[in-house]
Amino acid sequence: MIIPFPTPERRLVQRVERLISQAHANRFHQVTISRDVHEPIREWERLVERLDDGDQVRVIHITHHDILLSWRLPTTGLAS
Repeated sequence: MIIPFPTPERRLVQRVERLISQAHANRFHQVTISRDVHEPIREWERLVERLDDGDQVRVIHITHHDILLSWRLPTTGLAS
């Protein structure tokens, strides 16, 4: 059986998902993400564009290779 090696895009997405999960677990609602030197620029730009197009995450461009992601937790509508 051959186990497929993740594509560069998939590895980048997994890394970003881990960073977001860590920030969420620590009750932070933002995280700075930088493109790794070994990650293809085309994949980085594509991911940033996808995040930028979404409604759930705000993307703040710091540099061409660094972004700040900011989000809010969904509210339940119940008063606390």
